[in-house]
Amino acid sequence: MSKKHTSRTNISTVIRVLYSEGFSSLMMSFYNTNLSLCFCRYIGKNNAGLSQYDTNNLVTTTINYEGASLLYQIAISILNGKNSENEIKAVLQCNNAALIFDYVSEGSQMVAYLSIDKNNQSITFRFSTHTYQVKNDGQLITKVVQSALGAFAKTVEGYLTGVGADRHLAKMPDDTDESQGDNQQKIYAAGNNNGYQQGDYSRYQQRNDNGYQNGSYSS
Repeated sequence: MSKKHTSRTNISTVIRVLYSEGFSSLMMSFYNTNLSLCFCRYIGKNNAGLSQYDTNNLVTTTINYEGASLLYQIAISILNGKNSENEIKAVLQCNNAALIFDYVSEGSQMVAYLSIDKNNQSITFRFSTHTYQVKNDGQLITKVVQSALGAFAKTVEGYLTGVGADRHLAKMPDDTDESQGDNQQKIYAAGNNNGYQQGDYSRYQQRNDNGYQNGSYSS
């Protein structure tokens, strides 16, 4: 009688790391066939003035295609102007975590946030914006670009369409666990540091819990 496997191999490949000074960093990875979102709280600057993030107390969850599609469609509705001026709240309920997307008015700007609430911990990522000016009828008008949200949306779109997935899937052995269970993962690639001091992502041992179960969306 053959011995049954009691554990499965889990493979992760970092896609991109986004940073929100004063809030957190957000690492996005392939995790088996799911999308992993890892939040690290901002803890200040070092003596060199570089931003640092608490890599010892990261909070992670995974979402599947349906959950990723929801986040993508919400982001695109903002970026294409459909909901650019409407406040939005969306909640993805995970097994023991929740992802909360908020798009709210702050002064003269609309700002997007993505938060994780898990095991009595809550970390919020703020999507940064940039501005530029356009001359219209001789007057300069300031425009706001949801730059970080755009990068997030393109990354999620890449996951949904399989951009870069071949390199990740090639590392997956036959016994890879394709569920979204509470399993440890090994990071095979590290995100670039964009000139910040973020910590050594390549040495992370993360825990990923069950991903998207159901969600709600309101605007």
